[in-house]
Amino acid sequence: MKFIVACLGLMMMVSCKTIEVMQYEYKSTTMLGSRTITITQDSVVTEYNGRMENTRTARATSSEEWLQLKESMKTVKLDDISDLESPTNYRATDAAPFGSVIITTKDSSYQSASFDGFDANEQLLPLLTVIKKISETR
Repeated sequence: MKFIVACLGLMMMVSCKTIEVMQYEYKSTTMLGSRTITITQDSVVTEYNGRMENTRTARATSSEEWLQLKESMKTVKLDDISDLESPTNYRATDAAPFGSVIITTKDSSYQSASFDGFDANEQLLPLLTVIKKISETR
């Protein structure tokens, strides 16, 4: 009986464990080039690889930015992000960039379905709003 109680307690602890995200990555691609924004707890790295120029900038991530990212993920179910449909499909006619998000935990990486620029499924919108704000901060 003690063994069963111990096993149940262990299962509850594992199932209640919050997933710790190690890295957020936003990618957008157009005919002219691609942009990648990689955010970890330590740094924000923005890379642009275009036809005519390539740029790379890096800076430290503030603790406030990292907390905002964590807060924006409260309603996101990582196992479902690859199936979330985009509300628009302008990227099919080159009217918007192809966007996607990759969220990396200690154990796995989760990639979203593609969407138009920063206009993703409503479940990902809070996250993308924070990523966009972070990318515009110098």
